[in-house]
Amino acid sequence: MKPPVFSVLPRPPHPSRDGLAIRNFQLLRALAAEFRVLAFSLLDPERAYGRGEFPPGVEVEWVPQPPRKRRRVAAAAASLALGGAYSEWLYRSRELERVLGERARTESPGWVVAHSYHVAPAALSSGCRVWIDFHNLDSEIWERTSESSSSAPVGLFARAQSPRVRALERRLVCAARGISCVSARDAAALRELGPAAEPTVVPNGVDLERYGYRMESPGTEVLFFVGDLSWPPNADGIRWFASAVWPLVKALRPAARFEVLGRAAPKDVSRLASADFALLGEGEDTRPHWSRAAVAVVPLLAGGGSRLKILEAAACGVPVVSTPVGAEGLELEPESEIRLRESPSEFAAAVAELLADPAAARRQASAARARVEATYGWDRIGRAFATELARRVEAG
Repeated sequence: MKPPVFSVLPRPPHPSRDGLAIRNFQLLRALAAEFRVLAFSLLDPERAYGRGEFPPGVEVEWVPQPPRKRRRVAAAAASLALGGAYSEWLYRSRELERVLGERARTESPGWVVAHSYHVAPAALSSGCRVWIDFHNLDSEIWERTSESSSSAPVGLFARAQSPRVRALERRLVCAARGISCVSARDAAALRELGPAAEPTVVPNGVDLERYGYRMESPGTEVLFFVGDLSWPPNADGIRWFASAVWPLVKALRPAARFEVLGRAAPKDVSRLASADFALLGEGEDTRPHWSRAAVAVVPLLAGGGSRLKILEAAACGVPVVSTPVGAEGLELEPESEIRLRESPSEFAAAVAELLADPAAARRQASAARARVEATYGWDRIGRAFATELARRVEAG
């Protein structure tokens, strides 16, 4: 009989919706091959992702929480008035702690895996051995947002939050028996916090069967971006691209069209929409969009972890132009597998070059696909993660 593992989720997983949902779906799928997985997922009644999708063999227990709008106001007020990190207040759930404590007394899990640092405090409250998976380092994102945000209030709030989130991250890694992250870069940053356990690198990946490599060029000049626009780094990246890069692209390639797939665009971002600058809203399946995209753009000025959107593009045969920040954490060879550009003029020129030269675009896409096949397949990544947790359970 498989030993039990508890998986604690800040929201439901999904195989294609967004980075955190995809990562959690794939890690759950891998864990289910080694363990009896009992998943405890917070559930916001007003969020569009509903109950998500779970891999076969995962038992699910839902833990309701108040709507996000109400929680955001309460969390911001608590952080400002009482101290501590906004993110910890936002995901605090006494009900989740209660449920985990009760089940831990009867199930004796080998691990309680927190699939995001947001739910790690609840996981630690169980009194069991806890593993925390950091899909990014939020303190770094807050710090970068404070420097790059186009909104002064957001910048000020982010500046106040960065050291608080870093203190929370330090407290969590010192209490956890195991921790994982998406890149060697993030592992080095976690080591600086003095973790109780050596960080294990579990890269982000891509489902190589789901995202098949297209054999023909799309015959379009469509640029494509996918990302949750309620996340400030994504929204700020679109603002920067629209104001600084897009006019230069249009001057070089008048037929170019930009498509953005992502939910909850802020009002000012929504107003950017035009005949050739399309905001498509939320969508679960990105494959139809990749099939007609000529170039994927990742114009992020802040962020952390690594971008699953880049891996999807590479798997599908879509060449990528990204800022250096946007491609952090991924071992893709600059120029041959991905084009990295920082200034608006350089970014626009790289996009225009790929649109003008389908052969060059195909060479870059082919090299990137070979890289993800060798390094970033979810099957291999997930299997290594589950095997490591099983090994440590046996070791005691």
